[in-house]
Amino acid sequence: MSKTLEEPEEGLHPDVRPGARFNKVWIIPIIALLLGIWLVKHHIDNQGEVIIIRFENADGIKEGKTEVKCRNVNIGMVETIMLADDLAVDVEVRVKPQHLHLIRKDSRFWVEKPRVQGASISGLGTLVSGAFLQLDPGIGEEGAREFQGLESPPLTPRTVQGLRLTLTAERPGSIDIGSGIYYNDTLIGRVESRSFNMDTRTVNFGIFVEDKYRELITDNSLFWQVSGISLEVGPEGFALDLPSFDTLVAGRISVGVPEGIPPGETMPDEMVLALFKSKEEAQNTTFQGGVEFLLMLDRSLRGLSVGSPVEFRGLQVGRVGKIAYNLIEAGEVDIKKMPVLIQLDSRLMATHFPANILDEGPDGFEKALQAGLRASLKSSNLLTGQLFVDLDFGEANSDPIEKHYDLIVLPTENTGLESIQDQITSLLDKFNQLEIETLITKVGETSDEATRVLENVNHAMVSSKGVVADAQATLQEISSAVKSLNAILISEDTKSLSTDLRETLVRINKSLEPLSNDGAVYGDLRRTMDELRAAIRSIDRMTTEIGDKPNSLLFGKDANTKKIPRARR
Repeated sequence: MSKTLEEPEEGLHPDVRPGARFNKVWIIPIIALLLGIWLVKHHIDNQGEVIIIRFENADGIKEGKTEVKCRNVNIGMVETIMLADDLAVDVEVRVKPQHLHLIRKDSRFWVEKPRVQGASISGLGTLVSGAFLQLDPGIGEEGAREFQGLESPPLTPRTVQGLRLTLTAERPGSIDIGSGIYYNDTLIGRVESRSFNMDTRTVNFGIFVEDKYRELITDNSLFWQVSGISLEVGPEGFALDLPSFDTLVAGRISVGVPEGIPPGETMPDEMVLALFKSKEEAQNTTFQGGVEFLLMLDRSLRGLSVGSPVEFRGLQVGRVGKIAYNLIEAGEVDIKKMPVLIQLDSRLMATHFPANILDEGPDGFEKALQAGLRASLKSSNLLTGQLFVDLDFGEANSDPIEKHYDLIVLPTENTGLESIQDQITSLLDKFNQLEIETLITKVGETSDEATRVLENVNHAMVSSKGVVADAQATLQEISSAVKSLNAILISEDTKSLSTDLRETLVRINKSLEPLSNDGAVYGDLRRTMDELRAAIRSIDRMTTEIGDKPNSLLFGKDANTKKIPRARR
């Protein structure tokens, strides 16, 4: 029985098989883990990076609500606002990863909100949508994460093509951010920034010129200010300039190349140039010194100043360089004559005269002096009393050329009203020197004697006695009277009286010629009065227009408006 039970044990073998390496139960946890890892990575990738922007204050910025936009496209959100130790505000902004390439070293951020600055108004759309951070991407390298925010938005993004320059001014006037840049009264750009340089005590303006006008700005271009209403009284008369409303509010800058100077080459970016106070000040910087002369004037120089023009027959050829007694040696100073230094501009000379005349050099000017080159002071405006130096030719001069400090002394002569005054004074002096009382006494005595002769003749004619004797006596008296009269007529005093009277009348006539209808002074007075009347009419029209339509200062004159006839006042 036991054997029967043991036999099966000897024939049995264990079935050994390897266990399963992967249990299907783990598929679900693994899938869940991978999904979680992908979600975490996707969240991190879509979360972007944090950048820090520093502002002076957090006006209009709110955590979790204020968006960051570029070209009105949302690229991020403000996460945190923190107050720094220096009381500045650090704003942490998270930028979407697909827009991180816009964050560059020269990127600019500012708060977009309603602003009224100068003549420009911006940010009106935020009255409805609320304030947001605006990004100007820039063109620098990527990777920067900390920025200084702007308190005012720039006028043009850095990505806009154009010319950017810096202008420096000691007296900026009304020029500010938003002021226009004009070329021949055409708007070509704007002032983008304004800052004060503590080292040089000057104001720096960053300006932008549109790319299509870039070629107008060359290395010979000059910039000057134009501010407010300008009323100029110059040699040509009155010039009233009434600018537009934005110029009145924010001023404007004009640019151009002075007359007679070549256009030059195109201006490169980031150049630093001077901003002049006026067009005249800008043009004076283009003066190219040439030959200098010395004038010795024995009259009042009120109305003549440094910078006054020097003209040759109406063409400007130079300027007055200096007025001082120290232009000549101390031992040769004549207090009655004021030294005046005039400088000829080689650029203007080359513009007005052919090269063969200019190539003669100093010898050419000496020949001109011998030919009668003279200088005189003339009035450029009778109302303001402004004077200028006029060069012209007179009678040939054989006198030796006078020099002081190697400066040629140019002969001068009096003209205009000063000359008329001198001539009238000279004539009055000659009249005072004549012995008029003696001549009048002699003429009176001769008249009395002739009267007595006539009485004797009448007495002889009515008398019947002694006719012959009386006739003879009468003839003798007449002969004596004629001899006395002849003596008076042939005397030197009578001859000088006739000559002086004729010369006096001739000089008076010549002196008064400029005041005649065809004279230069009469013409200047008439033109001046015409210009004054035209200026008064212009001002009257302007005040009438403003009275009828005050908003014309803001919107200009309506070209389609018909004038309403007015009754005479």
